[in-house]
Amino acid sequence: MRITLLSFSFFFLILSTLASYGQGLCDRGGGGFELDKYEGCAPLTVKITNTVPNPILLGYNGGYDGKSLNPSFVEVSTATYNLPGTYILLQQAAISTGRVYACKTVKVSETRGIASTYSSCGGGKIIMLLTNDAILSAYDEVEIKWGDGETTKWQKGASLELVHNYASVASSPTVMITGLYGAGKACDKGVTVNVPIKFERPQLNEIQMSAVEMRSDGTIRLTYKGVTGIPTNIQYSTDGTSYTTSGKRSTGGTQPYDIKGLNTTQSYKVRLSSEDLCAGSTETQPLSTMVLTGTSTDGTNTLKWNQYPDAAQFDGYDLLRDGTVIKSFTGIGETSYDDNDVECGTFAEYQVVAKLKTATSTSAAVGLKVETGSAKPLTGGSVSVLDGASVAIKADVPGAGPNTTYELSIERAEAGSTLFKKIITLYNENSYVDNAAKTSELSYCYRMSYENSCGQKVPVSEPICTILLTKNLTTLNWTAEAPILGGFEGYTVVQTGSAGTAEEIPVQKNLRYTAKFNNQSDLEYNFLIRATTVDGDFESLSNIINYRRSAGVFVPDAFTPNGDGFNDILEAKSEQLQSFELSVMNRWGVVVFHSDDITKGWDGTFKGTNAPVGYYYYKMTFVDDINQTVEKSGTFMLLR
Repeated sequence: MRITLLSFSFFFLILSTLASYGQGLCDRGGGGFELDKYEGCAPLTVKITNTVPNPILLGYNGGYDGKSLNPSFVEVSTATYNLPGTYILLQQAAISTGRVYACKTVKVSETRGIASTYSSCGGGKIIMLLTNDAILSAYDEVEIKWGDGETTKWQKGASLELVHNYASVASSPTVMITGLYGAGKACDKGVTVNVPIKFERPQLNEIQMSAVEMRSDGTIRLTYKGVTGIPTNIQYSTDGTSYTTSGKRSTGGTQPYDIKGLNTTQSYKVRLSSEDLCAGSTETQPLSTMVLTGTSTDGTNTLKWNQYPDAAQFDGYDLLRDGTVIKSFTGIGETSYDDNDVECGTFAEYQVVAKLKTATSTSAAVGLKVETGSAKPLTGGSVSVLDGASVAIKADVPGAGPNTTYELSIERAEAGSTLFKKIITLYNENSYVDNAAKTSELSYCYRMSYENSCGQKVPVSEPICTILLTKNLTTLNWTAEAPILGGFEGYTVVQTGSAGTAEEIPVQKNLRYTAKFNNQSDLEYNFLIRATTVDGDFESLSNIINYRRSAGVFVPDAFTPNGDGFNDILEAKSEQLQSFELSVMNRWGVVVFHSDDITKGWDGTFKGTNAPVGYYYYKMTFVDDINQTVEKSGTFMLLR
């Protein structure tokens, strides 16, 4: 309905006059209208549909107080509510019989953003304080997204102070705060407020421990990184609840600190506590010390240690004997080990190291001396060619270590011989280099035995022999005797070209390999054979064979068949031919010599008499190692 300004003014004059009677207008009734919605989120706009038939005049008051008799009215078809609250929408209509009224209630929910403040304490610690006002009270709960993947839900009645620690301060996160309503309500949430975070004194996060070690004198050696000017307390605890401060430092950089006078059989928790900017402290994740115990019985050392208490930090354990890792464990519950690789009379020091995500925790050393048990046989060893005259011999002596005494005897024989002779006795050493060998001509076999510090001797080991590599044209062959004690995985042919190409070819336990060449192959190659154990503890290398592809045939340009024993035979020389033919002709083209065996040359005679001095011609045909047929001719001088 369209109303002119005159009629609109008249309408209000009539309504104002009519409204001067009675107490409140909602109860007078007679009017009628409907809304498309009766509740919702601010700002809320509702659509009004009049149900009064043929009104003369029609008006609405969107914020009626429920008691006024002369409110103002406006002819509208919608009403908009920008702020939360419960509103009375009043209708007044003029009809032929008088005035009529109707009221509807509209509920508008809060959607404004929640106010807050924050303090940056240092490192990644933030204290967020929600503002306690009508806006906060309107919501059922508050969602705080910290910007690092973590989310907190605040409930009514909880503390308005929320503490959050950021793992990284490399970038500035934005906190998103949103008021939420419970299920079944017309509005589910309000406006999200973004709060950019700026970290103050971010260096607090750099104060971290990298290692903790319990020492045999009851001292915990702590290695940590400090920051200059930031006071940091070094604290320890037996229960993880009550901490004692051992000292305080404000120096920077990586540094050690000793907590003295403690019990080596007690596990302690150690942490750093640094003063922050919120009159509080920032604590590092505690590190726990390790406790190791051990016993020695009948040739076996049994080690036990405490389970690391924090599974979230744990990566594994390393068990060390005399400073060398002898066993690694990945299960947090794996806390014992029997060391059988020890010998009577030997002394060993053990430590266990808990490997953590960002640090290590090492136990005090436990020393054990083996008083009983029998000598164990040698189960590991190898021989390997170093060069043309040297062989390296290595043995895995049971229980050998820096605190072990033993004698290792080494015997040698040429391959195929059963006669072994002692060449050396080593004291507390398990490797030796034999420099009296001809490794390109012979394979050498070695046997080893040892005597431990209790005077117990073991029989000599099985022989192990160097790998002797030879070649026939492009086929490599090597000896069959085992080069590694206790067996090996297989052989590998190592092929290195003169142009820098390199290839490793596994051949399992085969004793022969034929190289494959073509015109594009390198001109020259070196070959050697390598044998290795599955675990890679031992390796054996053969002598090196040199191979020159398509080396050709050499014929001298003169020879002197005068019986002086020097240069008496005309010979063609080559080692890499599959077939060969040579013909020698005089100046008239008569063939004076022919051979299909490269090892047989011309002695300078023809039909039983000495051939005359002078120039001769030769013609040669051969098939080389890559199946190429080559023809070659030339001249030479026969002299006497």
